[in-house]
Order: sequence, then C-alpha cells, then structure tokens
Amino acid sequence: MYNKILAGLISLTVIPLSALANSNFMFKIKNAKVFQVIEDTTAYLITTWEANEEIKIKPPQVIPIAQGSTVFGSCGSYVTGDDVGGSSYCPATHTIFLVPEQLKAFETEFGKSAVAYVVAHEFGHAVQRAYDVWLPSPNHELQADCLAGVFINEGTEALGITREDTIAMSNVAYAIGDPTHGTGEQRAYALASGMGVIEGSCEPKQMAKLAEGKIDLANFSTTRSISESVDLSATPYPKNVLGSMGL
Repeated sequence: MYNKILAGLISLTVIPLSALANSNFMFKIKNAKVFQVIEDTTAYLITTWEANEEIKIKPPQVIPIAQGSTVFGSCGSYVTGDDVGGSSYCPATHTIFLVPEQLKAFETEFGKSAVAYVVAHEFGHAVQRAYDVWLPSPNHELQADCLAGVFINEGTEALGITREDTIAMSNVAYAIGDPTHGTGEQRAYALASGMGVIEGSCEPKQMAKLAEGKIDLANFSTTRSISESVDLSATPYPKNVLGSMGL
C-alpha cells in the first residue's frame, strides 16, 4: 500500500514538470517564427540603444516569459506574486517581460511589424524610467508609443517590417488593450509622430494635447485613411530619442 502511495506521489511530482518542459519546448518548435522575430527585434533595439550616445544608461534586460507566469519581488507582490498578463516593463528592475503567446497572436494577425511595435513600446517605457519621466494616463503610454516610433523608424528595412503594418497594429491596439493606453487613433498618431512622418513630438505637452483631444485625428481613424493622407515612405520630420522628448 505504501509503495503505491509513494509511486503516486512520485508521478505527481515528475510528470507535470516533464509535461511542462515538453510543452514549452514544443511551443518554441511550433512557433519558431515568432521567437525569431522577438530575437531579431530585441537585438536590433538593444544595438540601437547602445549606439545612441545620448542615452547614458544600459539598455533593459529582456526576458521572454510564459503567459500566466507569476513574478515575485520588485515586479510583483513579495508574498503572493503577480501574474504577468502580457508583455510589460518593470521599472524597479529595468526589465522587459515579453509573452510569446501574446506576440504570436499579434504576429499572426498583423505580421512581424506587430512584434516590433510591442517590443519598441516597452523600450519606450525604459527610456522614460531612465530619465525619470512619469506622466498621467494615457499620456505616459502615448509617449511610449511615440518613442517606439523613434526606435523602429530606421529599422523598418533591417527588420523586414513596414510602417503601414506597424501603424495598423497601433491603431487596433485600443481594442485589444487597456483604455488607459489611449484610443487607436491617438496611438497611431503618436507612433507616426515618433517615426517622423508627421509634424509633432513626444514631449509631455504634446502628449497632453493628444490625450485631451486637442489634435485633429480625422486622418488616423483607419489604416486606409492614414495611408491616403500621410506619405509613409518619407521622413520629413526626423527625430532622435531625447530630442523628441524635449530633453
């Protein structure tokens, strides 16, 4: 009898861990494309960060993490932990958590540009933390979108992405995200500003005007309206990271 109980306890301990490992391994095999896009985008952004002599601190560490994972410590409750609901930035440890399952869904729907947008948005938050910039919602998120545009602007060719697809992703982000991040139109406008395809900046006062509805967004309601009213192939208003923030 005791041998049966012991065998049962061993099976409860070993099988779930083995199954989990196999599950993670199989997910990476089946979704090798999205993992490659994450690796390429992260490598590009870190290289871009380190090559920018304006930014005085090291780039954030980037950690892919399974959806539903619990983080303890500085980025979560020390006692009970907090679930990582999606890709996010933890200012306490200068860490970006990327959730491949979430990014796979975005990549399937919008292509590689979607992954670049999400990762660059979190790098935008890392810049905000580096220079102690904290804005109210949704201004803080809109500025991160704007900074994402600055970061990935020159990487469209290197990463094999398009401005149109990236802006399309930002335009629908409102529907799949948190309203505190801003509307789809606001996010698309912020991203386009950072890319330098329209006049504007990532400065706090500009983000406040955008959040308060004081900027005409009629041309940013759909991807089609954006592409018809804005030349996405040109960069008439080029920007750098700190200059775009007014620093």
